[in-house]
Amino acid sequence: MSDIADASDQLIETFTTAAIAHARRDTHLHSDGHCAFCDEPVEIGLLFCDRDCRDDYEKQRRIRIISGK
Repeated sequence: MSDIADASDQLIETFTTAAIAHARRDTHLHSDGHCAFCDEPVEIGLLFCDRDCRDDYEKQRRIRIISGK
């Protein structure tokens, strides 16, 4: 007979597994000489051409995470 502790352990394991899967889906940016948001040329090693593009990218990323896409 399972008790409340067993049910709690199962729930924690389910949430942990889902969080790990979500984190693995998150893609990481790599510098390729173009802005990750607007595709303008940038120096090698940079991801964005300016703060506005960086902020817009982060805003869209958060929206995608919240909406589950």
